[in-house]
Amino acid sequence: MEYQALRRDFEENGYCVARSVFPSEEVAELEEEFDRIAQRCGPANDSGIISTRNVHQYSARWMRLILDDRLLDLTEQLIGPDIVLNHTTLFQKERTGAVGPFRMHQDWSYLPTVSDTMIGAMVHVSDATEEMGCLRVYPGSHKHGRIQNSSANDKAFHERFSFEAATPIEARAGDLIFFHYFTVHGSVSNQSKRPRKVVFVRMFSGNDRKEDPHQFAENLVLRGWNHHASPATTTQAVSQPSTE
Repeated sequence: MEYQALRRDFEENGYCVARSVFPSEEVAELEEEFDRIAQRCGPANDSGIISTRNVHQYSARWMRLILDDRLLDLTEQLIGPDIVLNHTTLFQKERTGAVGPFRMHQDWSYLPTVSDTMIGAMVHVSDATEEMGCLRVYPGSHKHGRIQNSSANDKAFHERFSFEAATPIEARAGDLIFFHYFTVHGSVSNQSKRPRKVVFVRMFSGNDRKEDPHQFAENLVLRGWNHHASPATTTQAVSQPSTE
C-alpha cells in the first residue's frame, strides 16, 4: 500500500491495512518465537485466549520486529517521526464455544494520552479469517472521539455497537492492521481448528504523553525523540487489563 493511501484510509476509517509487510520466511521465525512464548503462558483461559505483555522481554527476535523500519516507516505516516512504545501484547486465540472474547469497545479509556495519538499495530503471524475471530471494526467511529462508558464491560455500549454490524477485517500472515484508539473494535471467538496468532504493538507520538505518568508504559523510543521523558515516566507502572 502506498503511504498516501495508507494515511487516507486511516484518517477516513480509523484503521488501515498494510498487506504482506513481512515475507513468509520472516513470519516463520516470528511464529516460532511466538509459539515459545505462548507455551510458557498457556493453557488458554475459558475464552480460548493465551496472552502476555511485552513479547520483546521474552525474545530478541521480537525486539528487532518492533524496531523494524518497515513497521516504523508505516507508523510514521500515521503519527509522525517521533514514536514511543507503550507496550506489546501477544494474543493466541484458540477454538472455543464462548461468544466473546473481546466485546466492542474503544481503547482510550484503558491507556489515555493527552493528545490522543495512541494507535495499535496488529502483527499477524497467522491468518485471521472471520471463522478464526478476526478483528471487527466500525469504520469512521474514531471521529466520535472519546465516547464515555465505551469499555469492553459496558452493556449499553455493546447494544449500540453490535458484533453483527461491525466490519470484519480478514488478514494473512505477514499483514499489519493499524487502528486508532478511538476506533470501535472487538472480535468474536475462534470457531476454526487453527489458532489465530497476533501481536499488538501500541505506540504514541513522542510529542504526546500519558495522562497518568505512572500508568503502564514501556516508554521505549522506537524512532526520534520522546519530548516528555522525565523521571516520572520511569516510575513503576500499574498494569491495565488486556484488550483487543
